[in-house]
Amino acid sequence: MDCKNLNLERFGRDLMSKLETIYANCSDIGYFANRMYRLWEILPGNIQNIEPFWTLCYADDPLSWGDEKQTRSIYEHMLSYYKD
Repeated sequence: MDCKNLNLERFGRDLMSKLETIYANCSDIGYFANRMYRLWEILPGNIQNIEPFWTLCYADDPLSWGDEKQTRSIYEHMLSYYKD
């Protein structure tokens, strides 16, 4: 992948659209969160720290103290990042 010529908006819109479908069909937020962190790890370094991709790194943090509602809220905000 040519990361220097990547259209970040198009990539982000496409990725969030696909992740939204996966999120809607996944009943285990822990499983989803684990996969999202792993996805963040393989993103090119030049986009890892840009929103909404950065969210993939930390959205599962509230699960460590049992706050599934907050984790879901963070993911839902991320998934709607490109919506008008």
